[in-house]
Amino acid sequence: MAKNLAAAAASGCRRDTLEALRDELARTIQATDSGRDIAALSKRLMEVMAELDALPDDDAAAQTALSRQRRRVGARKAASDG
Repeated sequence: MAKNLAAAAASGCRRDTLEALRDELARTIQATDSGRDIAALSKRLMEVMAELDALPDDDAAAQTALSRQRRRVGARKAASDG
């Protein structure tokens, strides 16, 4: 979900904030004519993208949590059956 940078930062969600920053950097690079500014902004864009890549995948984290919950329920069921 695309958010503006201020709203994303205010939400406290790191992923949303980094995604909004990435998008803002890309828009700024697109609109910039200064080679020096493009170089600095491009470097920061690459850093933000690396930070996003390093975040845990939300779907994988959800699947891991679901697996843990299923194991706990299974253990409780086995204990009550035994």
